[in-house]
Amino acid sequence: MIVAGEGGLRAGIDIGGTGLRLVLLQASREVAAVTLPTATFERYAAADRPAQLVRQIRQLLPVGGHLLSLGIGASGPVDVARGVIENPGTLPVFSGFALVAPLREQLQIPVAIDNDAVAAALGEFHLGAGVGSRRMLAVTLGTGVGVALLVDGQPWRAIDGSHPEGGHIPVSDDPVQCYCGLHGCWETLASRGWLQTQLAKLLPDVAYERQDLAFFQARVAEDGRVRELFERYGRQVGRGLNSLAMLYGPDLIVLGGSAARLYPLYEHSVLRSLQRSAGFELSVPIVASSLGDAAGAFGAALLPTL
Repeated sequence: MIVAGEGGLRAGIDIGGTGLRLVLLQASREVAAVTLPTATFERYAAADRPAQLVRQIRQLLPVGGHLLSLGIGASGPVDVARGVIENPGTLPVFSGFALVAPLREQLQIPVAIDNDAVAAALGEFHLGAGVGSRRMLAVTLGTGVGVALLVDGQPWRAIDGSHPEGGHIPVSDDPVQCYCGLHGCWETLASRGWLQTQLAKLLPDVAYERQDLAFFQARVAEDGRVRELFERYGRQVGRGLNSLAMLYGPDLIVLGGSAARLYPLYEHSVLRSLQRSAGFELSVPIVASSLGDAAGAFGAALLPTL
């Protein structure tokens, strides 16, 4: 049995196209956490999904604990003012209906929502690899590609206050069309989804999510096809990073998402993709997330306090 310590708890939810992670933080310490398939909520009507989130939060709440706030990071476009996720492309189960208002009403606490890339960036900036950065570019390589720029800890916004979808930029003439309408879209070519699909063709009997870095390092060493695949993936990741780094001028790039754990396998290809002529050099350091898959939920928990 988990028993809460002194003080209240802050809940954070990271809603991705594949999984939903819920954490409870006491100060900066994780007290409890659970990860569920996002598809779990498809069985409920849209109007009932907020109540199901509340049920999950209350089940996770330790004995004697009380909630101070709830923050949500969600994949894709999010209308922060209305509290509505607008991402039918990869997050249809939570898109198109009011989410924040019913959660606030049922829990009677402050509730905030933002793009999941912003949440992950905030998690790394306050609690992870981005501590001390003044202009941090966070890129999440997951089901899609999330991008957020923090300037002195504040998310950079478009003129209308929305979060720019930096994952949806053209990086090639690849014929595959992204759901955003672009051909050769960075999200299509640099997501963990692309890498996992291509690896499945070469290693059909291998469950990607169950293998660690050492496993794939061994496959790279013994199979030239796997090595070439990671090199190609690194080039595709690097093309987008090249454009964003030149435009935004960050002092640090933090790579997160499930594909970031394999960064050593394609790091050299990424760095080669960033090479430019004298006078146009990009010397920004690139590091993997120190919070891992928890970054989005940790950052979400901080949203109502920022």
